[in-house]
Amino acid sequence: MDSEEPPNVRVACSGDIDEVVRLMHDAAAWMSAKGTPAWDVARIDRTFAETFVLRSELLVASCSDGIVGCCTLSAEDPEFWPDALKGEAAYLHKLAVRRTHAGRGVSSALIEACRHAARTQGCAKLRLDCHPNLRGLYERLGFTHV
Repeated sequence: MDSEEPPNVRVACSGDIDEVVRLMHDAAAWMSAKGTPAWDVARIDRTFAETFVLRSELLVASCSDGIVGCCTLSAEDPEFWPDALKGEAAYLHKLAVRRTHAGRGVSSALIEACRHAARTQGCAKLRLDCHPNLRGLYERLGFTHV
C-alpha cells in the first residue's frame, strides 16, 4: 500500500473468506507473541467468517496489496452484552490489520466505516470492547472508555 493510498473499506464477500481467516490468524499469532491474549483462534475458520459474510457483518479494508485489514460489525452482542436493548449500539470486534500495513490508517479507516454504519443503522453507540492496549487508538479517534 502506497503511503498515500487510503484503504478502501467494504462489506466482505465470499471470495474474501480465506484471506480474512489468514489475516485474523496472523494477527492473533502476532498478539500472542507480544504477550497479549487474543481471541480463540480455533473458532476463527471458514464457517466463522461465512457466518459474518452472510449477515453482511464482516468489513474488509483493501488496497492494491489485497486485503490489509478486517473487523466484524454486529447489531447485537449476546455474549458480552446480553441485556443491551436491540438497536442501542453496534458492536465492533475482531479488528485485525496486516502487520506490513500497521500504522498506515487501516484501523482508523475500518473504525470510521463502522462508526458511519452504526449511525446509518440508527445506533446511538458503537461499542469497541478491547484489550487495554487498544484504548489509546480508540481514544485518539474520539471514543471514551466507559
